[in-house]
Amino acid sequence: MKMIFISNNWADAHQQTRLHALLNLNFPVVCLAVFRDYYPFRSLITPIRIGAMTHATYPKRICVYLRLFNQIWRRTEKDDCVYVYGFDLMLVTFISRIVFQKKFKIVYEVPDIRELFFSSSLTGKLIRWIEKIVIPRIDLLIVTSPEFVSEYFIRLRKIYVPDYLIIENKIHYEEFPHSDTQSGLPVLTNKQKIRIGYFGVLRCAATLNCLIELAEKNLFEIILRGIFMPATRYYESIIGDLDHIHYLGPYKVPEDLSCMYSGVDVIWAAYPFSDKEAGNHLFARTNRFYESLFFKKPCIVQKGTADASKAKLLGNIAIEVDLKDIPQTIKELSGKLNPDHLKSVQNLLCCIPESHYQITTEYKDLAKCLQRNG
Repeated sequence: MKMIFISNNWADAHQQTRLHALLNLNFPVVCLAVFRDYYPFRSLITPIRIGAMTHATYPKRICVYLRLFNQIWRRTEKDDCVYVYGFDLMLVTFISRIVFQKKFKIVYEVPDIRELFFSSSLTGKLIRWIEKIVIPRIDLLIVTSPEFVSEYFIRLRKIYVPDYLIIENKIHYEEFPHSDTQSGLPVLTNKQKIRIGYFGVLRCAATLNCLIELAEKNLFEIILRGIFMPATRYYESIIGDLDHIHYLGPYKVPEDLSCMYSGVDVIWAAYPFSDKEAGNHLFARTNRFYESLFFKKPCIVQKGTADASKAKLLGNIAIEVDLKDIPQTIKELSGKLNPDHLKSVQNLLCCIPESHYQITTEYKDLAKCLQRNG
């Protein structure tokens, strides 16, 4: 059996981390990749390029789909495993299996659920209808949050999921061979300004508005690292004219994480804000949440999200805010974010079992699933 790994964003750090872990399962791996304008990245292997995409430009992706269709025909054999990201690429893979009458397995990973799946538009209804037909017919569903299965597929969508595995966005410790997770603990005094770090894809306008206001009020020092999305890119010029908020550019995962986290006191781990009743923001888990646990940094989470629920279960190790009311959020942060509170949370963080934020047996479980489905 060989594995065909299909990436819908070759530069995505999460997909690269998953690929490197899959390579350790000792299956022969062939990579088919879509390229996007994204983070700097590294990879152990060179993929077969099937095209380039920009965000939410589905009609322009026809050439990518045709190239993928051709590659699946050329490279798959009976009992192979196709590990695919992106609902559209998974659907092309599923149709290919029917057209070519090949009995390869389809493993579909869901790291996020796009807002289109919650839309009341005709397109949204159509894609949900397709989803309900296809999901029960794939061989294995991989999700990064338990809520994707329990809350989205089962409770909300009433979709039967025959086989699934949860592999959360936990830290792969082998990627941090020289990290000391204790080294970044701050030694604060009441005279020092607390540093808030917001890292990753800087796409949440509500978060950026809140952090800018905090900086303008001279309450905290704000550190931004990552990339802006098209809808938030104009914030970069706004931030450039402000004191107490600093954009330090993109970063590499995992090479830069230790240095980044050691440079701040608290992590903004809130998922991009949405005021909709249902959506990905309620079910997804952020990388920043797991990273904050790993580096022993208190974090800020959005009320009503999966991260907020998990933080409560672990012992109220996060400050919960509601970006629906930014003035109230600023008031709460101003009152709660102080050296004494941070030190008490850090004491709690040091007692949390590593299994809550580090990968343990997940890939062994995946190998068993693939062999069981073989």
